[in-house]
Amino acid sequence: MVITGGMINKFKIKIPLRNKEKIDKKCPFYGKINLRGRILRGKVRKIKMKSTIIVRIDYLKFLKKYNRFVKRHKNIPAHLSNLLNCKVGDIVIIAECRLFFFD
Repeated sequence: MVITGGMINKFKIKIPLRNKEKIDKKCPFYGKINLRGRILRGKVRKIKMKSTIIVRIDYLKFLKKYNRFVKRHKNIPAHLSNLLNCKVGDIVIIAECRLFFFD
């Protein structure tokens, strides 16, 4: 789930509707999605699918043997609602929710 600018459950952000007929039911702002679990911040890496983007999450992992940190990353797919505009290179906040195909 992609949320730019903040979390709906935390900050109560409403974005203006561009097309009232095409409200996405998986949209965190106007859909029926409950956000829970992890909240991650990353950079948009790919937008090649219809409503999915790939977000790169960078983090540091501690290696006890060497007493140092190592840079690691994960590529996580996230849903992009049709109400949001997003480009490659944008910094986004994504939140975990339950699986979509059970809706």
